Amino acid sequence: MEILNPQAELTNALLHVLPLLGVDTYFYLPQEAVEYPFIVVGEQLATGTYTKERPIVSLKQVIHVYALADELPYIQRLVKLIEATVFNLQKTENFNWVNTLDEDVLLMDDSTKDQLWHAAITFSCNSN
Repeated sequence: MEILNPQAELTNALLHVLPLLGVDTYFYLPQEAVEYPFIVVGEQLATGTYTKERPIVSLKQVIHVYALADELPYIQRLVKLIEATVFNLQKTENFNWVNTLDEDVLLMDDSTKDQLWHAAITFSCNSN
């Protein structure tokens, strides 16, 4: 019996579709010098149950976006594009998904030498 992994399927799908927005996309916060803006497919919290045939899961998926402080209109537009992209990601190899936006937070980030915007976008992703 094949073991299905909905979390991995969703992460891999996001890592495939988000770069199509024209922005570098990572599954970790890069430590090396990178160009802004960039996207990080971040934290994932899973709950669910296993049926006889497949897992049914509910995921909280966080996607982070970092951009320079003078790129506010760009990051606001990019966040909306990410929201639409995740909403439209309704099928992976073994799962159908219903994705909804939970929260979209835009914060100033002064943890680097550059003033940044940091958007944290949280989605509920439910497989069926």
